[in-house]
Amino acid sequence: MATSTVVLVTGVNKGIGRGLVEQYLSRPNHTVIGSVRDSKAPAAQELKSLPTAEGSQLILVSIESTSPTDPQQAVKDIEAAGINHVDVVIANAGFSPAPAPPDVVNIQDLIDSLQVNTVAPVRLFQAVKPLLEKSSSPKWVSVSSAAASITNLEVHKAAFVSAYGIAKAGQDWFTV
Repeated sequence: MATSTVVLVTGVNKGIGRGLVEQYLSRPNHTVIGSVRDSKAPAAQELKSLPTAEGSQLILVSIESTSPTDPQQAVKDIEAAGINHVDVVIANAGFSPAPAPPDVVNIQDLIDSLQVNTVAPVRLFQAVKPLLEKSSSPKWVSVSSAAASITNLEVHKAAFVSAYGIAKAGQDWFTV
């Protein structure tokens, strides 16, 4: 049996995360671990019907980005499924609050954005690090945004999405 590449992607119900899951599942010998808020929800269950290449499989785990304990529980669930390492982690889950410049940004939106876009990836990294260390070629990828670019703030009009941009800049700092 061929060795399986193990990929963990967060936020896979829709958008970029779902697209990544579809692409990795279309490759032979890939174990794709997809995180969703609720692995028993109908939208999550629909993911189980995605086509897979030979030797590939999808495992769903629940990670709510605001939960301080979900990443550790997800790792326990991953290990219980017989997975002993992770080769690639793609921190994709994110939250974009209502656009607002800094002078009127809703402070709770800023806090929520920091929680999901900055703190949650750090929690995920801390939880999954032991499994990454068991890979012969570990990779961590953070899905970011042009809104995080301080250099191109005016080009992207990122000040209009200040809560999101600040949080993604924090994620970028952590990733580097």
